Amino acid sequence: MDNIKGISKLEANILLVVWDKGNVTTRGVHEVFLLKELKEKNKDFTPYTTIMSTLNSLARKKILKVNQSQKTYYYSALLNRKELTKSIIQSVTDKLL
Repeated sequence: MDNIKGISKLEANILLVVWDKGNVTTRGVHEVFLLKELKEKNKDFTPYTTIMSTLNSLARKKILKVNQSQKTYYYSALLNRKELTKSIIQSVTDKLL
């Protein structure tokens, strides 16, 4: 596994949804975000396309696995929280030493 340099706040929030749900679609993640944003009365909603591009970015970083065998893409975690944390910490350590 390559060391992951870090993740954004949006990527972290998406990962929380993926780890909670297990196997998700872009629409499924977007619905979770919308419900949370409505509950918090947030006026700035996260666009569907932003969720989609972030899921694809996480898949390119090999943090998520994407199943493209159907018309709808399904995403699942390749790394659990501990593995991701270890990779990020290792990357920071490598930079400092």
